[in-house]
Amino acid sequence: MRPSSPTVLVRFLLAVAMLVVAAVVAGFFTARGGPVPSAANARGYVAEDRPPVRVTPTTPTPEPTTSSRAGAPRPTRVEQAEELLTRQAAAVTSETKAAYLATIDPEGAAFAQTAERTYDNLAKLDVAAYTFGQLQEDVGALAHARRKQLGDTAWVADVEVEVTFKGSDPEPWRYEQRLVFVERDGVLYLAGDREGEETKRSKPIWLEAEINVLRGKRSLVFGTGSKSRLRPYVTAADRAVPRVTNVWGEFWAQYVVVVVPKNQGQMERTVGTDAGSQSAVAAVTTSVGRSHPELASHIVVNPSTFDNVGDLGRLVVLTHEITHVATHATVTGMPIWLSEGFADYVGFRDAGLSTAVVAQEVLRDVRENGAPKALPSTEDFDPSSDGLDEAYEAAWLACKYLAAHWNEQKLVAFYRAMNDASSEAARTAAYRTVLDTTPAAFLKGWRAYVEEKAGN
Repeated sequence: MRPSSPTVLVRFLLAVAMLVVAAVVAGFFTARGGPVPSAANARGYVAEDRPPVRVTPTTPTPEPTTSSRAGAPRPTRVEQAEELLTRQAAAVTSETKAAYLATIDPEGAAFAQTAERTYDNLAKLDVAAYTFGQLQEDVGALAHARRKQLGDTAWVADVEVEVTFKGSDPEPWRYEQRLVFVERDGVLYLAGDREGEETKRSKPIWLEAEINVLRGKRSLVFGTGSKSRLRPYVTAADRAVPRVTNVWGEFWAQYVVVVVPKNQGQMERTVGTDAGSQSAVAAVTTSVGRSHPELASHIVVNPSTFDNVGDLGRLVVLTHEITHVATHATVTGMPIWLSEGFADYVGFRDAGLSTAVVAQEVLRDVRENGAPKALPSTEDFDPSSDGLDEAYEAAWLACKYLAAHWNEQKLVAFYRAMNDASSEAARTAAYRTVLDTTPAAFLKGWRAYVEEKAGN
């Protein structure tokens, strides 16, 4: 890789980590009163098939959960914990901070601060619904040192959390938490929300740090730092959305969520990737943390690189990523050259940059070695690949060729057909039905087009 110019640097930073999390459904009890069917959860347990516990969001119960009630059977500790979480969910949706904090261990000052920060972050995000799945107790999971700190009544359970925000991002977010509960003088409290978790487990940024939230005309942007830090992201996203619509059409949300971490490390934790793995990435489009990946995705930027590409670079990068959001590219089975090439086609369209500038790396290679023998493969788009630059440029040229030889409408139609195809046979058929050609003929035409652009 030779990022020898600002344009090539933009190209280099357009490596997109397509991260899709499997939506694992658990039986939910919810503050909004709507049950979700029971199913196996991520740890392999089967959620108990029983009716959800419901509360009215506008009237949360602030009293702590007691471990015994006069004249009534003693509830199990899981039942007590579920009641506690139901009240906590109600406190979030009704914006009752005192009721939320009443569920937190009064002897855990550090966690109380963390819990208060989480509540404040959720309040800024304007929560419409907040639900906890049924608890799965993990017997013996509490470390010896932690048990010594909390006492013998402490225990750990896994749970899925689902949250939906008000406004133009109606699709819910979902994530797992390992909770620790503790009893104090007969009262059950929450004493931790990430007990012994793996550091690689993806975690929403609102659980990681204090955030701010800005809402643009076509975007929701939240992340660490001041509102002035987030404002340029809103500006760029609001400019990029109509650029995507101009090519893809109006049949998508025309709205995007952008998450802005503090640094690359926090970005990697947010999407659940290895530390140091995203140094060549300016932003990722991901469905990680979404309940329905086929319906919703969002963008997580890597400020360590994104902030260094200039205004035009940021616009191109966000347009590229928003194209992935609009086309639901995180769950597609189409060839990656088409997914990435099309996103680049939209990103660089009307950017005022020539083919010689945008594709300088691959065209240099063509002059020296001739046109590539094949379209870029999945391996070519590995962020650690030495030929990453050339892969993106070759894919972009393939989409440029399609639009030039046929037209832009055919490019969009071909993308849609390939996106809808469920088999290799269907993808092969798309060449004939949309372009009246074959994969071999398309490859031959693209190679000739590349040779021509290289001046060979």
